[in-house]
Amino acid sequence: MVKAQQKYLFYAKTINDVVEGITDIQEKMDPDYQQVKNAINDDTVGDIPEDKYFSIIENFTKGTNGYRDLETKLEKSTVPARLMGNHHLLVGAFKAFVAGCQAMIDSMHDDRTVDVKAFQAAEAAQDKATDDIGKYLGRVDQLV
Repeated sequence: MVKAQQKYLFYAKTINDVVEGITDIQEKMDPDYQQVKNAINDDTVGDIPEDKYFSIIENFTKGTNGYRDLETKLEKSTVPARLMGNHHLLVGAFKAFVAGCQAMIDSMHDDRTVDVKAFQAAEAAQDKATDDIGKYLGRVDQLV
């Protein structure tokens, strides 16, 4: 196998590892996200027990730190020249996603209140970034 082919295979494995990592983290955070989202919709955030509320923030923080690790892995990956443009777009979308995750954490205050507008803006930013990530992954997949 020539070096260029090895580079493509290594990059494809990196992408696969990142996608699997995202999925694993999302599966761990989704129940807590759903609880907060439902509490916001029902205006019952204050009814979430204190220990649960802070464990949700801790879980979100751990997940976001996991996303940051994946972001670093993606940034440091060896990218075939042909994929460089899409790779930079993918990294940018992933950075926006991580920023949205952090903004969501920041919307949850220590007094067990949630800045609903900030939470919803973070949610929208994550949704847009997720769409962009999917788009750029599709482009990379076509070129690999």
